Amino acid sequence: MKNIWLSLSIRHKLASIIFLIVIALIIIIFPVTSRIIKLSLLRQQHEHLTSIKNLVIKLFEDYQSKVTNYTRLFSNDRELKDTLFYHTELAGEREHPLRAVERLFSSFDISSIELIDSKGDVVAIAEKPAVFGQNRLSDSLIRRALKGNVASGIELTDKGFLIKASAPVYYNENQIIGVITSGILLDNILLSRIKQLSNTDIVVVDSKETIISSTNADKTEIRNFSELLKDNAQGYIIVEFPLVDMSGYTIGAIKILQENKLPEIIARAHFVFFVLLVIISFVSISILFIALKKMMSPIVKLKEGAAIIGKGEFGYRIPVTTQDEFGELSKSFNSMAQSLENLHIMEERLRQSERFAAVGRFAAGIAHEINNPIGNIIGISKLMLKGELKDRDKDDIETIIKNADRCARITRDLLMYSRQSLPNKEIISVKELVSDSINAVRQKINSKDIEIKTEIADGLTDIYADPLQISQVLNNILMNAVQSIEYSGNITIEVMPLGKDMVDIVVTDTGCGMDEDVRRRVFDPFFTTKAVGEGTGLGLAISYSIVQNHGGELLVESIKGQGSTFVVRLPLRDVDGQTV
Repeated sequence: MKNIWLSLSIRHKLASIIFLIVIALIIIIFPVTSRIIKLSLLRQQHEHLTSIKNLVIKLFEDYQSKVTNYTRLFSNDRELKDTLFYHTELAGEREHPLRAVERLFSSFDISSIELIDSKGDVVAIAEKPAVFGQNRLSDSLIRRALKGNVASGIELTDKGFLIKASAPVYYNENQIIGVITSGILLDNILLSRIKQLSNTDIVVVDSKETIISSTNADKTEIRNFSELLKDNAQGYIIVEFPLVDMSGYTIGAIKILQENKLPEIIARAHFVFFVLLVIISFVSISILFIALKKMMSPIVKLKEGAAIIGKGEFGYRIPVTTQDEFGELSKSFNSMAQSLENLHIMEERLRQSERFAAVGRFAAGIAHEINNPIGNIIGISKLMLKGELKDRDKDDIETIIKNADRCARITRDLLMYSRQSLPNKEIISVKELVSDSINAVRQKINSKDIEIKTEIADGLTDIYADPLQISQVLNNILMNAVQSIEYSGNITIEVMPLGKDMVDIVVTDTGCGMDEDVRRRVFDPFFTTKAVGEGTGLGLAISYSIVQNHGGELLVESIKGQGSTFVVRLPLRDVDGQTV
């Protein structure tokens, strides 16, 4: 594991750390947030059920008030009073009170109406016309009504719980001639009305948990409340309030049932929250990874640049695209690369100078040793030509003189290379210098179709250099350019300033070009690609030394099959301050 971690890039390490932090945050945040969501939903559910309970209680109280008001209204009905008075006081000489009771029963939304005389005996029951005569003094509501009080309460009948009220019936202000009671059953119809308002199931049970009435139409066959709960796998949340009779005994309860969908809601909320966390984490990590890739690209470029420079390509530079710490690091890298390049150039120059110096000393010794014998050979051969010789002998002697002259030229080049004099600088016209070199080369173009063009920058008319030595450099370069073009081509000479202190004379040809191996050795003394007898390999070596003695550089770039470019870079200002 350690080796894997060490092998990762900085970008992947940072991304891994952030990923682990995000996972840790998810592990910490998810349970806490889930707990908060659960508590919030539970609180909302409790508040909702409490509001439903208050609504049901209010509806129950409204129905109780409605029954009481109906009972008061019935007790003041004129027909009811008259018929009850005549029935009880005059022994039924007139119409029976049942008709008035039935009229009231049919005219109002009521479940039960009973008419009781002053002795507590039933006179008439609207829903049971054939029943009369039973004594109801055991009923506390009737006893209170006979004492002149309006009372209400709940009682359990064979039809269910009845919201009931009793009121005294006065024939005059002081004479109570009976009691009238009315009631509304807590049946399924009434409970359905409550359900429409509360949007919950209502179950009325007695003290033994037997279901008396219910809004759950699908469960009408279930009579025990505990069985109803077992039948629902998801479960209910139950809120209830007791039903108490006039004596204060609990005779039943109204139960408000709310299906417990909270676990499903919480599970769904957890899933949605988890998915959101995963999506947010994925998007965040992706954005972070892209940002890290963008931020770390300068480091990658630094790594690539270091590898390239390690291979010896000291001219490589990293593009600086930002102004932050990475940008400063890139600038420092480029500065280091420039220093390495300058050091490499200086080392190359030093090795070249040491090599040239060694070759020069060797060449001077050789030239000195063979110069005099060659001179003697040429002199004696010329004297022999003045004598009488056969034609065949004359041809042989001319061949000797020709080859001896060639050896003399090679010796002269060796001496020139080994005994280079310091440049005798003066102000010279660039245009004339270039024109003279072109004219000198044109004579050797022969039958080749070569076009030579010149481009001299505006304002740059003169330079400060040794005219003879710089002419020799240009002649050598131009002659090589002509020889590199086989049949036809172009040679361009450009003169342009480089900054304020240097000038470049650039010679570009469309000849055969050079491969990299030849390009690296092109300034080495005695190195040539020409056939034996066509060159000494000292022209460019001498040119290199001349430009160096001027405090400049001689550079070359070439592509095999496309041509070459030589740059003669000379200072405009002399070490003594002389300038153009």
